[in-house]
Amino acid sequence: MKKFVFWTGVYNIVGGMTFFIPGAVAFPEGKFPEPNVWLWTAAAAIGYLGLALVLCSRNLPARAPLVYWDGILRVVGFFLFAGFGFLGGLGVQLGIIGIVDLLIGLAYLVGLPKALNTTAVSLLLDRAA
Repeated sequence: MKKFVFWTGVYNIVGGMTFFIPGAVAFPEGKFPEPNVWLWTAAAAIGYLGLALVLCSRNLPARAPLVYWDGILRVVGFFLFAGFGFLGGLGVQLGIIGIVDLLIGLAYLVGLPKALNTTAVSLLLDRAA
């Protein structure tokens, strides 16, 4: 689980930083509002979360609650990305990113308690040992 958390953190860092490169991410079916400050704010948050995951992977038992809460965030992100991507006209690419986030989030929510031999409630309330 430690390596999985590390590599999903790297995925976030790369994905978030991609939004800072003009033209690197194109959603042909939709258009983001100008100026790009909203897109850049989201990109910075995604990159920061990736960095936090990489750091959490170094001492997973102590930092597991942060990863578990990220799993919840990813499931919520799925509904946003899939909704805007598949139904909101921002493109299938965004919907696919949402599906990937759902899979990662479910892996965190189901796999983390098993890997650390603890309960979901303990992780939610920061009682993991």
